[in-house]
Amino acid sequence: MDLIKSGESKYEEYERLLIERDLLNKETVQIRTVYLQMFGEHINENYEIKLECIKCKKTISYYQNALNHGGEVDAKAMQEFLDREMAAYYATLNRMIRESREANESGMSTPYEAKRSKEIYRKLAKLIHPDLNPATDGSPELQELWQRILIAYARNSVKELAELEVLVRKVLDDLGISGERADIPDIEEKIEEVKKEIYDITNTEPYTLQYLIDDPESARKKIEEIEADTAEYRKYLQELKDVIARMLASGGLHIYVE
Repeated sequence: MDLIKSGESKYEEYERLLIERDLLNKETVQIRTVYLQMFGEHINENYEIKLECIKCKKTISYYQNALNHGGEVDAKAMQEFLDREMAAYYATLNRMIRESREANESGMSTPYEAKRSKEIYRKLAKLIHPDLNPATDGSPELQELWQRILIAYARNSVKELAELEVLVRKVLDDLGISGERADIPDIEEKIEEVKKEIYDITNTEPYTLQYLIDDPESARKKIEEIEADTAEYRKYLQELKDVIARMLASGGLHIYVE
């Protein structure tokens, strides 16, 4: 590994890209939060109906297998089978509901708070970002402060970031660490790695969902599409329930409880 003495332009580019990447990561969280606020209820309802369809199909399959083997159905065994088969699906549904609830309960920052927190974060990142200052990895105090900075930045907590800036500068003074730029090993390779990370972020969800948030017409069409799909699955669910009802009414099944 070659140690490249960082030229001004390369260092500044690396520094800028790191801060841009961190900002994009933060924006993806915010985009996902707003997306869930706008569409979460519709998406969850759609998924829940689909799960009921899956459950009915598994019930039909279970009954059909019983019919093929004499028609005896142990209700308890059947329920245990369905519980096992559906456990992962309902765990996903519960997670989706929880995430939507958390998104709806989260407070939205003002433009000033977002702008000011970005300004303070930029200063702090230049001082102790682990990829820019190797002293951070070697100092438990700086590591803890960096984690607190990330959390405060994610919340746009201007007050906390301002307090953390004071603490960071004090710790740097206590450790005798200057504000001079460190040498970055393989800086050109690192620049390319961060560029790739930025490309991946901006070309995948949730970042690519920004257009739905910004365009009311696209958002309206998205909701209509989800609701139309939900309506189709409701019809399908009723068809499956009708199949189950006919199977039970046929007299070929004997359901018992041990």
